[in-house]
Amino acid sequence: MKDMTIEQMRDQAEGLARNLRTMANPARLVMLCRMSEGEASVGELIEVTGLAQSAVSQHLALLREAGAVSVRADQQSRLYSIADPQVRQIFDALCSACQPTPKSEA
Repeated sequence: MKDMTIEQMRDQAEGLARNLRTMANPARLVMLCRMSEGEASVGELIEVTGLAQSAVSQHLALLREAGAVSVRADQQSRLYSIADPQVRQIFDALCSACQPTPKSEA
């Protein structure tokens, strides 16, 4: 970021804040965590979140509208994946930060 102009920093900050607002929900974080491993069906997302199908669909609609995820049809199911490179980077950093640290041996 040190080679950016003030205007570029502001633009980046706006996009980052928008993405963080989109992700700032426990259910959406769990869904994105699952999608960070690869495509996920609605059924898988229902299972990992414990939410009803209608609630998962509402969260997915919000993520799609924000451009965070994309969907593709595969026969009878729809598969969701992370589409936004910035969301992918943010999520990779979050997953890395949440890894358990090894205990030092005494």
